[in-house]
Amino acid sequence: MPRYFFTVLPGLEEILADEMQAKISGVRIGDKARGKVYFDSDLPVEYFLTLRTADNLYRFIHRFPVGPHKLHLHHIEQEISRLDLSMIRPDSSEKISFKVNASRAGNHTYSRFDASEAAELGIMRRYRHFRQDHSGGHQLEFRLDLVQEEAVFAIRITDAAFRYRGKTREFAPAALRPTVAHALVWVSRPEKDDIFVDPCCGSGTVLSERCAYPHAGIHGGDLSEEAVTAARANVGHTSGVHLKPWDAQRLPLDSGYAGKVVTNLPFGRQISSTACIPVLYEEVLREMKRVLKSGGQIVCLTDAEGPLLAAAEKAHLRLTTVADLRLKGLHPSIYLLQKD
Repeated sequence: MPRYFFTVLPGLEEILADEMQAKISGVRIGDKARGKVYFDSDLPVEYFLTLRTADNLYRFIHRFPVGPHKLHLHHIEQEISRLDLSMIRPDSSEKISFKVNASRAGNHTYSRFDASEAAELGIMRRYRHFRQDHSGGHQLEFRLDLVQEEAVFAIRITDAAFRYRGKTREFAPAALRPTVAHALVWVSRPEKDDIFVDPCCGSGTVLSERCAYPHAGIHGGDLSEEAVTAARANVGHTSGVHLKPWDAQRLPLDSGYAGKVVTNLPFGRQISSTACIPVLYEEVLREMKRVLKSGGQIVCLTDAEGPLLAAAEKAHLRLTTVADLRLKGLHPSIYLLQKD
């Protein structure tokens, strides 16, 4: 049975594994390393492309030990040269352009570029019709990850457009990547009768991800009219989606109207002064609680844990930390807040 792995934003491994188990039967989930979820399956690759928390899909090829010194680069070249890569292009003898992307974590005296070059030389030693191509026009892309004294070699299945849904998007400042937005949506457990609200929608990435599932209604808004314009372009003409400029501290929605509120709260570089975050969070959580039905839930992303905890306590919302992430040099977390 072939082995694969998905790459994912560090911290989202468990959420991706949960999505896999819910959407695909016949998949055996294996190890979950930082930023990776391994699995075994003989299903067609198309089945895996329905997963929206993943960044990219790779087919696992080989795992082998590596040494820390430059003299060990020759061992990487030798090890790769022994691999049977015929499952990639079994009937092709035409020229194939490729590249190897390498990552390195540990006390190695060589760079990731040195490791990449060694792996490429190993491939070309075995397969004379393969040629290096770093221009961006390559046909195949391999991945070599070195972690301390172990290497993992794989081939990339998905293209660069996969995690961005293959669409040209309008972006507002501090826009989430779609995979992170989907993780927030997935934590909310989307159901077909949901009334869903994003009070700080920005360019609409969370709304776009919620549109991938049946719903009873979706509402989004932002203080920035420019962001709402971008959100309209990104969401398109999806039925049941309502967008308007609004102030998240004074939502134009009835009390007890929504079952799910999911949002990327302003934090980090989105806020000009951290001094206003405690007041902002207190007001926004008060409003989100007001529009929630009894038993409703809020899923949010922020790195301002202290102000969020204080605001949740004032609003009498039960708070749980779902996942700690690493995102653009920041360390936000996904939180689940529930209204009794």
